[in-house]
Amino acid sequence: CGGQIDDSSLIERIITVDEKESQVEGLALANRDHIGNYLGRLLGLRMKIVACIYLLFTLTTVGFAGYHGPFYGLSSDAGTTPSIDQIFIGRCADYQASHQMEHPIDCPELWHVFSGVFVGLDPCKVQTDGYDKFIQKSSVPIPKDTSIFWSGTYDFTHSFVKTVGNLYTLEDVLPGYLVNSLNWCGQEKAPGINYETCVDPKGCNDKNSYDFWAKMSTWFARSSSGTVQVFLNAGRDPAFAPDSFFATFELPNLQHDKVNKVEIVVVHGIDGKDNPNEKCGSGSIKQLQDLIEQHKFAWSCADNPGAVYHHLCTSTPTNFQCRSIHGTARIVLLAALASGGILIFILAGFIIALICERGRAAKYVKMPENVKA
Repeated sequence: CGGQIDDSSLIERIITVDEKESQVEGLALANRDHIGNYLGRLLGLRMKIVACIYLLFTLTTVGFAGYHGPFYGLSSDAGTTPSIDQIFIGRCADYQASHQMEHPIDCPELWHVFSGVFVGLDPCKVQTDGYDKFIQKSSVPIPKDTSIFWSGTYDFTHSFVKTVGNLYTLEDVLPGYLVNSLNWCGQEKAPGINYETCVDPKGCNDKNSYDFWAKMSTWFARSSSGTVQVFLNAGRDPAFAPDSFFATFELPNLQHDKVNKVEIVVVHGIDGKDNPNEKCGSGSIKQLQDLIEQHKFAWSCADNPGAVYHHLCTSTPTNFQCRSIHGTARIVLLAALASGGILIFILAGFIIALICERGRAAKYVKMPENVKA
């Protein structure tokens, strides 16, 4: 106000202000480019994640390999299991110690009943009807809704039953538990048991073993009640064999006044080596479904239901599909939230839902007209 203005000082200040404004503008442009590049990379990452998950579900089919059921017979070159009497009696005592029994069992006497069928006899002179008395004396009640049948899934089914608990295969109840995985055969010369080989030229030992397990399977089926399950191996071709023990002895002996439903569980694996035709509604599984209908039972079918899939992962926890089943879902959700894309968020939710249902296959349920749902 009335004072002198230093023009040079004013010009310097104007220039300084202009420079700072240019710097700010340049910084803003740089930040805008940086943010744009970041969003571009984030969008690319998002699309890569979605593409990877799409490939995961498109290319990944679960294959069941490496599980093999035992031959219900004798080893081709083995003789009677050494110390079979001690193993038998020991298992008998162990079973009674770990289970509530309706009445105590005399284990040495039960061994005498069992071994009396074959000890001291030529294999071709064995009368397998003698095993009926053994089954009668060793039979135990099987709780409702706990019977598990299997075909080609011996290792997996028994591991699954042991983990889940309160489920029983034939080999888990006393008659089967006593002799599971044992060999036995007799001979006329002392000591009456052949510990060297159970191979005979006429194949009588194999026939005797087959007859024994046929009787055991029949008893197990007739003793089952409620809903029963049968585990099949999708990695085997065919998964269901029409001459299997289940088809020949077990399914025909299920009692209509005791059993109300048969659940088919098709077990696939983690490594994608299945026969794609062996699944619910197709291949030999469809033949089993039709056979169950012929026997007038209600049925359902599931490919790798959740409990089965997760149990498969317990044996291969480092497998990519097992490790990423939950981690992938979190990554997709975070990427969707970061991008702010509503559509991608919805897609992420859909993908997570697919992952959560990964172990659950579409279930096929068929009720015969004469069975109430």
